[in-house]
Amino acid sequence: MDFSYKKSTIALNILYGLFLLLFTVCISFWVIRKSILEWDETPLFKIIFGYTFIILFTLITYQYLSLALIRRKYYLLNKTFNIEFDTKKREIRITDKRNNNLKIFNFEDIKTVELYYSWNSTPFSSDLGYSKLTIKNDNPIIITQNNINQYIVYKAFKSIVILNKSRFVNNFDIKQLLN
Repeated sequence: MDFSYKKSTIALNILYGLFLLLFTVCISFWVIRKSILEWDETPLFKIIFGYTFIILFTLITYQYLSLALIRRKYYLLNKTFNIEFDTKKREIRITDKRNNNLKIFNFEDIKTVELYYSWNSTPFSSDLGYSKLTIKNDNPIIITQNNINQYIVYKAFKSIVILNKSRFVNNFDIKQLLN
């Protein structure tokens, strides 16, 4: 794929998100303090504007910080596992980079497939889609969008795809996969 996760970029996004969080908390403190102490002297439109500003910055901070943390999960997954998808041999090779274990699954071992697309086409979140393959007698496999394109997965398993979901961003539980 054309996008790769970089540790430095993710760290900067998290730091920027934390800066936004700190800024939002400070602004919220001053707006709430002023509205409480000077309630009688402050016009209603200034109070409404101040609280709207707080809500807007809270939403922006939440969105930016949560995207950075989710992108970090994708980075950790791609850093831990190397997944090769061979349609000719009809097998999936998963190498655990921590201990160099290799697992090979045939396409017949796949029970169900769930596809989670990221509908946003901007670099802000377009790379946050994944495919979840449920395997008979084993843990599910998560293949990120920039590791193997979801269209390739769809073409290989279109008869057993049970879920096709399109969201702005897709999150998953990484603790379950790293055990």
